[in-house]
Amino acid sequence: MKITEINHFSHHHKLKLSYSGTPYQCDGCKELGFGSCYLCNNEKCDFHLHENCGVAKPIATHSFFKNINFKYEKKGKQGKTCKACGKDVQGFMYKSKETYLHPSCLELPSTLNGNFNGRSLRLNLKVKAPTKCLICQNKEISKGKLKGWAYISSCGKHCYHVGCVNNLNFENWKMGYFNQSQSGGVTNGLVFEENRGSSSGRKENERPLMRYALNLIVQAVLGAVVSSWIS
Repeated sequence: MKITEINHFSHHHKLKLSYSGTPYQCDGCKELGFGSCYLCNNEKCDFHLHENCGVAKPIATHSFFKNINFKYEKKGKQGKTCKACGKDVQGFMYKSKETYLHPSCLELPSTLNGNFNGRSLRLNLKVKAPTKCLICQNKEISKGKLKGWAYISSCGKHCYHVGCVNNLNFENWKMGYFNQSQSGGVTNGLVFEENRGSSSGRKENERPLMRYALNLIVQAVLGAVVSSWIS
């Protein structure tokens, strides 16, 4: 059962579970979000928390890390990066020894299911990319340092680093490409302007399915879980 209203240590007003129709930056973990979130009851405050950041578990586990518990911490660590996406942990996080995870990365769905023009698509979250990411064209986010989690389709043709999609989200958000027009890829009301470089060298007839796969992952990374698409 969802908690619809909370008092949170990070803000002086009550927060209400709401829905954001545009991407926002979470004031807890400092990562982008979309959809379900906690908003301040005071309309003058522009304060957002991911739902998972608002009601974070003190101890969490993940299937990629057997017999390891992650402890929730309120402050990020300078110079430390998230094991999943490779970005700095600047706010709320989960930590186990020297392994750090953003709350939103910890909660990423293990499987994304979609249907594009009658063609089923299944994307599985992997601890490392088995093939080159279609955005950065590498298997690793940071060569020799961090492999980074990735979503890979069951057919093996579509592979995207969580970190690369996260970076694209920030770039598009800062440039104002998230909007309610009908340009770019549309998923559940969220419009995502496709990064043309991610599809270089691909056949034109593959582009719609690539865009659809990418937008499924955009949804997951932003925390906009759509029950009919994501399991």
